[in-house]
Amino acid sequence: MLLRKLMLGAALGGLLFSTQAQPSLADLVSEAQAEWMFGSWEGTTSDGTALTHSFKWELDKKVVVMSGQAGAMSYLGTASLDQSTGEPKHVGLDHQGNQSTGTWADEGGDVALRLESTTPDGAKRKMAVVFGKASGGGLEMRLHQVDQWGYLDYPAGM
Repeated sequence: MLLRKLMLGAALGGLLFSTQAQPSLADLVSEAQAEWMFGSWEGTTSDGTALTHSFKWELDKKVVVMSGQAGAMSYLGTASLDQSTGEPKHVGLDHQGNQSTGTWADEGGDVALRLESTTPDGAKRKMAVVFGKASGGGLEMRLHQVDQWGYLDYPAGM
């Protein structure tokens, strides 16, 4: 009986130490070379509307909080790792009660957030926000429509 318990313990211990740890959200941000995005940003849209946006870490770098305002529109979202897939997932809200879910991915060296939003009356809309480095080191945000297969429509603009 003691031998059986020792063998079971050794087998479980081997499993625990042989499995690789899932990358953390901080690891994925570093791998994407996206640390530069963190902080607060101010600018204007192409039509001159004032825009503020920020990315910050919360909960010991397990959650990224994204918030911003463009004119009268304000929004707040979080990104965290989906426990079942290990992929970064987004959940957000805006001032009108629209709810969004999304996924983060590389988009030609930039970082893309593909979103599906649902309005309070149930209407759905797909779009993407691509975050890139602007000349001079600023943050550039480009809005794209998303086609039925999940690809971004180019050029940017909505």
